[in-house]
Amino acid sequence: MKRYTTLMGGCCLLLLATAASAQTAEAPAAPPLSALTQEVNSLVMGLGESQIAFLQPFTVNGQRTWGESQLQAFRDKVVQATLRHPDVKSARAARRATQFVVRESWAPWYPQVSTQLSNGQISNDPSSILGTPERAYTSTSFNVTVRQLVYDFGATNSQIAGSNARDQQTLFKQYLSESDVAYRAIQSYHELVRASRQLELAKKNESARTSILDLVQQRYDIGGGTLSDVVRAQSRLAEAKGNTTSYQRTFGAVQASYREFFEGDVAAVAVDSPVFDVNAAGDWLSELGLAGQVSWKVRTSQAAVVAAEADLKNTQAKSFASINVELSSTRRDWVAPGVPGTDQSVALVARQSLYTGGADSARIAQSVQKLQQSQEELNSAQLEYKRMIDQLILEVEYTDQLVQTRQSTAILAAESLRMIREQYAYRRGTLLDLLTAQETLYFAGRDLIDVQIDKALSTYKLLSQAALLNQFVGLSIN
Repeated sequence: MKRYTTLMGGCCLLLLATAASAQTAEAPAAPPLSALTQEVNSLVMGLGESQIAFLQPFTVNGQRTWGESQLQAFRDKVVQATLRHPDVKSARAARRATQFVVRESWAPWYPQVSTQLSNGQISNDPSSILGTPERAYTSTSFNVTVRQLVYDFGATNSQIAGSNARDQQTLFKQYLSESDVAYRAIQSYHELVRASRQLELAKKNESARTSILDLVQQRYDIGGGTLSDVVRAQSRLAEAKGNTTSYQRTFGAVQASYREFFEGDVAAVAVDSPVFDVNAAGDWLSELGLAGQVSWKVRTSQAAVVAAEADLKNTQAKSFASINVELSSTRRDWVAPGVPGTDQSVALVARQSLYTGGADSARIAQSVQKLQQSQEELNSAQLEYKRMIDQLILEVEYTDQLVQTRQSTAILAAESLRMIREQYAYRRGTLLDLLTAQETLYFAGRDLIDVQIDKALSTYKLLSQAALLNQFVGLSIN
């Protein structure tokens, strides 16, 4: 019995040793599955890193990527684009035209000289007073008349004042046109920077979702995922491709706008081109010199009121007499038989319209209504300016705070993606969590790019509305 037990124990040991040997021999078959899993996990851990690296420079608070020399070069470029734009050239031509109108308005105060040359048949009836008989003859005469205005109840002076006011009005319109074109040029540059950054981010978003689809497909192929996960990833990739196509279209449209102002290759504006934002700490009213500042539109309306007042005075003065000194000299009878003679006269002449069918009173009434219209337009421009300045100051201040919020959001979205993709790699997270985290990072980056460009443009818009952009970029103001 003891011998039998020993034999059975030996057989058991032999069987155990054989099984262990078999397990040891079969063990090398497992590594291919482990290697594939590690490859998939490495894809997961690298997901979205290109997006994070792309957004990282934009998340640094208060860091500028440009210096004063670059800003000055940009200003010079904007000035050149502004001065060669047809809108500005048209406004400057209009200003030169009104300067000649001012010169014309001074003319009544200078002597007016006119000449007359006549040749023809002259017939005179007999005159009992002069004792001259009836006669008919051919005569050639030459007349020179000099007229000098003495007094016209202020009609000419009010005309000069109105011309000067209209000259100021066109000058302010010129400055308004220059400010508007300069802002549009600055806007086209920054919109091109925005479009290039958004397009690059959209491409990286598409690449990230392509990677998600690849790893989901691989997991499905090894039996670690479901077909619904693959379809969901494909849907997100299709959405990303649509976003890329949309931004490519926007990028092309913005390029066309950029070429309107800047002559040159749009390739010079790239993703890393600087955003020239103007920072001002504290009270915007004092920092940017907005206290007491008014827009070019308000100044134009103020000049229009002055012109309307002068026109009213001119219309009223024209209803009174105008007094002139007139000197006339006529050399007659050059061709007729006899001796040529010279007739001269000097007279103080007063001219007054007694009745014009109500035209004078109608013109005065029109001038009164035009003055009232211009005053109401000035009031409207002042209210509009005050409203826009208040809104723009709030926009600039809140946009600055929003930039910091968007930067924090992008940083947190990047950290969230890193944590969720690690959980997904070790099967502690779902595909929906991963897709949502990657999508959140893309939206955060998109919003961050938008708000940084909006912040810069809102400042320039504030300068433009406050009639300060001309001086900021270096456009001369007389």
